Amino acid sequence: MTTPFPLLRLPRLALIPVFQCMELIEVILFSFLSKRTHNLSKYLRKNTSFRCILEIETDCVCMRIALTDESILLLYFYTDDSTMIEVMFPYKNIQWKNIGLSTEQWVERVLDVTKCQSLSKLKLEAVPKFDVFSVFDVIPKVTVLEIWSNCCNALAKRALQVLSPVTSSINMHKVPFSNREEFQTFWMGNVECLSIDNDNLSRFQFNLSYLLISNAVKLELREVVLSLRDLNRFFSYWLDKTSNHRLEHLSVKSLGHFDENILLSGLNATRFSENRTRELISANTFNQLRYFTGGFDVRRKDGKLAAITFAKTFGRTFINFDVLP
Repeated sequence: MTTPFPLLRLPRLALIPVFQCMELIEVILFSFLSKRTHNLSKYLRKNTSFRCILEIETDCVCMRIALTDESILLLYFYTDDSTMIEVMFPYKNIQWKNIGLSTEQWVERVLDVTKCQSLSKLKLEAVPKFDVFSVFDVIPKVTVLEIWSNCCNALAKRALQVLSPVTSSINMHKVPFSNREEFQTFWMGNVECLSIDNDNLSRFQFNLSYLLISNAVKLELREVVLSLRDLNRFFSYWLDKTSNHRLEHLSVKSLGHFDENILLSGLNATRFSENRTRELISANTFNQLRYFTGGFDVRRKDGKLAAITFAKTFGRTFINFDVLP
């Protein structure tokens, strides 16, 4: 019978080269054994950070870890079977025994070992059968928070309440708020980038005033329709420096027949030249709308330049407003 090696009896200096030779999957497994192995894994593993995506599903939490060889390591923590953790990575599918970790402890240890200071993405796409709220407390930062249409409203609202201050970008395929007051509270928060799909916000009586009180840096409202006159008023407010001073990008749909004369009335706009159009497209200035049928520059009195572009896609006209650096 093989005698177990007393790894934990080694001094820390001797443990450092051991951890440097271990694969990430081995360090993660080691960190699950106890609080002591968690701390050792956290502080002695070599300084390589990994991109992590966390997905909240109906009966499990899934962590996707992008490895240095571009392969993906998948970890599934099944909450209805707390004794089992499933691991999937190239050419292998194994199961680990859970020693009694809660969902938030499991997530916290994976983030510590991978040295992930910010989740690349947090994806909420189900109605979980377990208490997931505590998981949000161990997430330090989120690059992109995605709320999908089949996510329950309670979970979506809790995620927005807790994580909005530490999230760079929020993509919403549903708006979970039940009344105008709830929506306004969220809308007036300091959201960096907000994209809303599949919702025209009509139940909140969305209008020009919402754009004026928003604090967002970038707004993508793919189903929100505003009249050309309202958009013209918004652009005028920007020229007068009486609108959201943080806004750098806005994208909305226009209502009815598109008439650029109504959109640009009184703005002293200058039409893009062919060279200007090629310059902006090659520089990927408008990564949300690479192909546009027209574009104009407008300049504020303080010299700040913005571009208004528009294009028809599947019979709908989208209008972009971008403040240039």
